Order: sequence, then C-alpha cells, then structure tokens
Amino acid sequence: MKTALILMTILGCDDSVNECEYVETAPERFVSISLCDAAAETVLERYSNISYPTAVAVCQEPHPDGIAAAVPAPAVETGTPEAEPPEAEKKTLAARAMETIREVLPGTAQIKMIFETPIHVVSDSYSWVAKKIVR
Repeated sequence: MKTALILMTILGCDDSVNECEYVETAPERFVSISLCDAAAETVLERYSNISYPTAVAVCQEPHPDGIAAAVPAPAVETGTPEAEPPEAEKKTLAARAMETIREVLPGTAQIKMIFETPIHVVSDSYSWVAKKIVR
C-alpha cells in the first residue's frame, strides 16, 4: 500500500507572483506530485475569495526532518481530507514553497498568461500552479 505524502500549500501572491504569503495547507493528501498537480486547479477554485490577485498551489513532500511525521496519511491514490499539519510544518512548507517559486519563476510573458490560463511547473520533487483570481 502506498502512503499519501504529498501536501498542497496554498499561497496568495501579487500579480507578478513575486511576493507571496501563506494562506493554508489544503486538507487533501496525495501519493505523488503528479496526482497533486492534477488536482491543483480544482483545489484553487476554493480559494477564489482570498484577498490576493493570484493564488498558487505548491505540491511538495513534508519537510525531510520529519516534522510532519505526526500527520497521519491514509493509503490512497487520490487526494483525501486529513488532519491539519502542525504549525511548525505549515511554516516550513510555506517557506519551502516560496523558495521553490522564486527559483523557477517564469518570465514576464508567462506571468501574463496567468490571466488566460493557469501556469503549471512540475518536477520530480514538487509542482506549483499559479492562477489569476477572477472576481
């Protein structure tokens, strides 16, 4: 049986996706980065009321020092709601998410595309999706 280890961190960002702040850790847990990425746009729909022009979902494993070891993860193939991570893990996930975004921040042309379609960036160890919030 596989264990769901991938968490989705939600960030609120400015239009340039350069300044971001932690919003919350989505309740779903995933068994792979690709499954998390596939669910990201649907999950982001729930955050259309945040007070930021852009919402970002970052899929990543819990911190390697085991902070999230206390967070139970069910054996599932898709996202399922689960217990909220401890406060220390939230801060670590948010910091890692923002660092990841800054490292692979797309160019100006791609940022402008957020207005038309969400941007997906996927690797073996993380993914992130940026979506313009339409009110």
